[in-house]
Amino acid sequence: MRKVFVFLILCLVATSAAFSISIRGNQETHSFDSIPMLETYYDESEDSNMDFWDKCEISLLTITQGAPLYSWFGHSAFLVTTPDGRNISFDYGTFSFNDEDFFVNFAFGRLWFVCTSTRAEWQIQELEAEGRSVTKVVLPLTAEQKKAVIGFLNNNILSENRTYLYHHYTDNCATRLRDIIDYTTGGDFRQWAESQPGLTFRQQASRALSRNPFIQWALEFLQSGRIDRPATLWDEMFLPENLERAVMQYYGLESTLAVDNEGNYPEIPEKPQNNILFSVLMGLVLGGISSLLLVWNKNRAYYIYSGVVYVVFGILGSLLFFMMFFTNHDVTWFNENLLFINPLLIVLAVFCFMRSPKVKLFCRIELLIIIILSLLKLILPAVLLQFNWPVIIVMALVVLPGCFSGRRR
Repeated sequence: MRKVFVFLILCLVATSAAFSISIRGNQETHSFDSIPMLETYYDESEDSNMDFWDKCEISLLTITQGAPLYSWFGHSAFLVTTPDGRNISFDYGTFSFNDEDFFVNFAFGRLWFVCTSTRAEWQIQELEAEGRSVTKVVLPLTAEQKKAVIGFLNNNILSENRTYLYHHYTDNCATRLRDIIDYTTGGDFRQWAESQPGLTFRQQASRALSRNPFIQWALEFLQSGRIDRPATLWDEMFLPENLERAVMQYYGLESTLAVDNEGNYPEIPEKPQNNILFSVLMGLVLGGISSLLLVWNKNRAYYIYSGVVYVVFGILGSLLFFMMFFTNHDVTWFNENLLFINPLLIVLAVFCFMRSPKVKLFCRIELLIIIILSLLKLILPAVLLQFNWPVIIVMALVVLPGCFSGRRR
């Protein structure tokens, strides 16, 4: 019976290895993607109102982070000021929780955002009330470029054009503006930015996520090595503050402060925050409680506690499995973490609640998978490039006590 059980476990482990390969294809594209839209509506040809366009002003607005999680990365918008004193804000970050099927679309990775225009005074007042700061950089554009950008924006806010498929790293409120600015330079802005190496998406995102280490750990667990690939300054501009910094560097400009609410929210750190220390402490606490229960010969309490812990991790693994196989959340695809945090942990939890001797064998197999994966990552860092050491550390410390369970009576 024991041999049959070991064989079944090994088959399940082998199957779990396949979990790290997503069956999803590439992220879909559509006619409302940034570049197709620009190719259709961007037009620098002259008209009879060139004096009007020349007197217009287009500025890049950069908003600091706010309280909700979706605002931790800041925000970008364009401010258009006309000669008659109108101030219009064009915003690519508009969405509503009340939209039809919003939560279903969110679960399956189809995040539909909208390009909108509003009176800038209203937006500034709202941001000021939220306690967020706003900086402004006036773009040095020609009359032809201003005409083209304003015309493009006015076409983009039309009901038939305004909706686009949002992507946190490659198609968001900042990257849409980055692409427009690049178009005004004939591609020189992109060429300049791509010549400069940058941090990976994970490293850049960690700066904002470090505001809460629990959320950072959970979100980094769900994201695969697709966000650990080498990046450039062009890629880094998915963060609004990076876009502003690059624009100022490219044009040799300075920003002005439109709304000063400095100090209301913690500043985004300049350097990446890898969350290793938090993960070590988290693993030591979770694994330490198991170890103490075993040392004190509290076997019943140990199995109940361990069962609850593995249920939690099993749910996380099930969520990751769902996102990898059945959604458009491409940042979860090909995720190494599913090798050792997957739905099989719920089976381990059941064994714990049954106080089964199979718990020890299951934990040893789990630890073996972690050790083999860790060695392979050290040997083949260019292949297994996913930075998931915080996840590996936590799970190794969690299962380690179970490898010695059942010895004491």
